[in-house]
Amino acid sequence: MSGPDFNLGPREQLKRRLLGKVALACAAGLIIAVLAAGAPRWARLAVFVPLWLAALGFKQSKERVCIALAARGACNFDQKEALIPDAARAARIRAKAKSIHRGALATASLGTLAFFACPPY
Repeated sequence: MSGPDFNLGPREQLKRRLLGKVALACAAGLIIAVLAAGAPRWARLAVFVPLWLAALGFKQSKERVCIALAARGACNFDQKEALIPDAARAARIRAKAKSIHRGALATASLGTLAFFACPPY
């Protein structure tokens, strides 16, 4: 191994965590708005996007891997973006990023399904 299998520094982790918190607050606000408006059941599906962004933010922060940087084979350790010179390390980080994205999609899907399945308010 020629380096850590992550591509984010502490400040970049904080940015992803903030994204997660803001997106989760937006999801909660959307849930309240949909219920208060008595919107049709299909409108509940709109909560997927903020739930997905929240899950992405929290998972990227926890794992210290940004999926966008990983796709470019880059890292950002709080200085500036730089390419990862070791191809094997970049591949490991990309694999971790794919896992993070799948997990975020699953989390958002389950949350959306739970909200959709709840009886009308």
